[in-house]
Amino acid sequence: METDALRVLHRVVSEAYINWPGGDANEQACLWNMKTQLYAALMDHLLESGSI
Repeated sequence: METDALRVLHRVVSEAYINWPGGDANEQACLWNMKTQLYAALMDHLLESGSI
């Protein structure tokens, strides 16, 4: 996956987590996990590409 795509996905999931309207707590936990995993993937990609 390209760096820009990872950045966009991370930003969208982060905003969904921040603006989570309530309801099923499992959904909020899922958003947190996706946010964390996307951040890790982004950092890994940047490291492997020599960007950091």
